[in-house]
Amino acid sequence: MTQLAERPQTSARRPSRRRLRRWAGAVLAALVAALLFGAYVWQPARAEFRSPYLAKTGSRYADTPIARFHYVRAGSGSPVILISPGGTSVIGWKDQVGVLARDHTVYVVDLPGQGYTRLNDPGFGYDLPAMTAAIGSFMDAVGVRRAALAGNSWSGGWALAFAQRHPDRVSRLALLDATGLDLPGTWMWEALKIPVVGELAVKLSAGRSAARGLAEGMLVNKRLLTEELLDEWWAPMTFPENIRATYLLERRLDWAQTERALPSTKTPTLVLWGGQDTVQPVERARRFAELLPDDRTHILDGCGHMPQLDCPEPVNRHLQAFFAD
Repeated sequence: MTQLAERPQTSARRPSRRRLRRWAGAVLAALVAALLFGAYVWQPARAEFRSPYLAKTGSRYADTPIARFHYVRAGSGSPVILISPGGTSVIGWKDQVGVLARDHTVYVVDLPGQGYTRLNDPGFGYDLPAMTAAIGSFMDAVGVRRAALAGNSWSGGWALAFAQRHPDRVSRLALLDATGLDLPGTWMWEALKIPVVGELAVKLSAGRSAARGLAEGMLVNKRLLTEELLDEWWAPMTFPENIRATYLLERRLDWAQTERALPSTKTPTLVLWGGQDTVQPVERARRFAELLPDDRTHILDGCGHMPQLDCPEPVNRHLQAFFAD
């Protein structure tokens, strides 16, 4: 009598397709939940840090309906306002204050979402109209009707937008590796425009080691990045409002407005650019020079995205000469 071979009982050994789909769905749901929690609930620890630089220079505050502006002031003479580089604080101009204060009243101000300034307006927009309104609000608060402005990176773009909107309030304009052109940023900055991804990326970059990598990537002369400077740079990056401001600004700043207005920008403008800038390529300096009707453009070899920290001596010479005219 012939016996039929039994088929192996595979169904008991391997999960069914339905079970695999359930497992995959559960894993995906857990991953999405973790990403959403990280993006919208979790907050990095705020740095417990007392600034030696501010203890020495002295913080000042100006309250307006927009914000409680944090700033430092030095010297006397015609006013010069240095706007803190986007993402940092007044420490970004530490090497310029004393030099320019020999001939000018120098203000270094943190705009909303930067440094130690705190918002009073919960509906602040973090776009060009809001940031330029903040500059005007600060100037009014400290009694400055007209001043020379300087900015680096984002703050250069904000200074440019203010000069375009209020030419009667800006005597001279210095743009250091500035935004303001309708061109894409690096992939890292462009990623901040993606919801969830941007929120999570900014929070993860708020760690001290991540801040070190970011700072080193912007500087050619990395020996200038001391532990003391790193702490000054990094601490405000951990403040929740500054974290939120970073991804909102990247999404809402419309540089097409400033680029379109460049040919009609009559304010005398100094364009200083690091020849080795990895954030805003040096070709952008030449684009500014082509479009601005009254500019002096200088490329600084051996300097990165923050030339005022990277190469303070040539930057100081150019700023002194430009503001003295």
